[in-house]
Parts: sequence; structure tokens; C-alpha cells
Amino acid sequence: MKNIAYFSLIILAIIQSCTFGGQDGEPGPVGPVGPPGVDGQEAFVFEYIDLTFSSSNDYSLLLEYPSDFQMLESDKVLVYFLYPNPANDEIDLWRLLPQTEFTNFGTLVYNYDFTMFDTVLFLYSNFDLNLLDASYTDNWIARVVVIPGQLQTGRSVESIDYENYQEVIEYYNIKSVTSVN
Repeated sequence: MKNIAYFSLIILAIIQSCTFGGQDGEPGPVGPVGPPGVDGQEAFVFEYIDLTFSSSNDYSLLLEYPSDFQMLESDKVLVYFLYPNPANDEIDLWRLLPQTEFTNFGTLVYNYDFTMFDTVLFLYSNFDLNLLDASYTDNWIARVVVIPGQLQTGRSVESIDYENYQEVIEYYNIKSVTSVN
């Protein structure tokens, strides 16, 4: 019996020293500085209205950024088109390009590319674009979102759904849209 009591005291002493024992040691060295966060970085949105694709512009449109805007080489561009919202015409429905439409003539794609000075919107298809009616080509509204590229570190702590325009605007804390037309 004495052995069991003695053994229990030893176990209790070990548990107590692990749980409550010892003082904290000295703090460790400061780690390396991480990449900058979203705070302090700026994203911009430029809106272009009444965009019409036609044979006279080769079904492509040059969208120049405002003259007082300076884009960095590391910045990225996303382009969204305003689509009709069949569920609720009072709520804007923004779709990230590229977008693919299946027409009676074949497949139509709205796409874009960008430089530090402008964005080019263009259509391509597997049929003659002159066959399209105005619902596919006329009066588009586009929003060009310039996001700071230095935030792209190859890994992401927070996942963003870039197809969701509202989520992008909220994540980058964009408060206003600049109309360019």
C-alpha cells in the first residue's frame, strides 16, 4: 500500500511540475517582416458605359485609364460586364470576363487583355461576328478593377472569389467607382 501511495505522489508531482512549474523563458528573436497587408494598398474601379462592338472597331474596344492614374507593373486587372438580372432587375449582376455565350450561330466569347495604360475588350467566336444582333454587341457597361499586384504573394491567407464583384469590392475596400466616359 505504501508503494502505491509513494508512486501516486511521484506521478502527482510530475503532473504538477509540467502543468504549473517553471517561469517563462526569455522571448525569442523577432521574425522576418511579412508582406504588406491590404491596409495601405489601393485598388481602383473605372466604369465605362455605352460600349458597342461592331465591324468598324473590329469587335474590340480600347479602354484607356484616366490620365491622372498610374498603374504599377505588378498591378492586375479584372473586368466585369453588367448583365441583365432575370431574378431581380433592381440588383446589378456583374460577371467576370471572360464570358462565353452560346448563340444560334455558335460560341461567342467576351474577353480582355491589359497593359499599364489601358484595357482592350474584344469578342471572338467560331462564326462571323457580323451575324450578331445588338443584344450581343451594343450598350455594354464594363467595370475595370485594378488591384494591387504586390499583395499577390503566391499564397493566400484569405480566399477571395474573384468572380464575385461585390466580394472583390469589399475585400479591397473600394469606396467609389470612377466613370471614365
